[in-house]
Formats: sequence, structure tokens, C-alpha cells
Amino acid sequence: MGTFEPGALVRLRSGGKTMVVKHASSISQLPETSLLLCEYRAKNRLVQGFYAIRDLIPASGNPDSEKS
Repeated sequence: MGTFEPGALVRLRSGGKTMVVKHASSISQLPETSLLLCEYRAKNRLVQGFYAIRDLIPASGNPDSEKS
């Protein structure tokens, strides 16, 4: 399994929303970790969270928030 680059689209292996990987500089206060900072839009809010890399897979297409 490779690493995810900032700006890449990912989603949870179990399904769910398409998220965007954020830059590592945003979390410089954390030591080496297997968590990845991701964000997505839900109900007109920007939601950020940390996800285990092993639980993520690459996603293709537009994020769910882009749907009309």
C-alpha cells in the first residue's frame, strides 16, 4: 500500500464520502503517525478528521459535495 499525496481523493474501505487528503504541514504537531488528515463537506460545513491509512482507498471522480 502506498502513501496518499495531499489533494488526493480517498474514501473509507467500508464506503462513505469522498474526502480530500490535507497537507501534512497542517498537523506538524503530531509525531510520526499512521493517521491521515482528510476533509469533506457535509450540510454546508467543512468537516475534518483523522483516519487510519489502512482504512482508506483511492477514490476517483468528484467529491460527493460536488454532486447536484
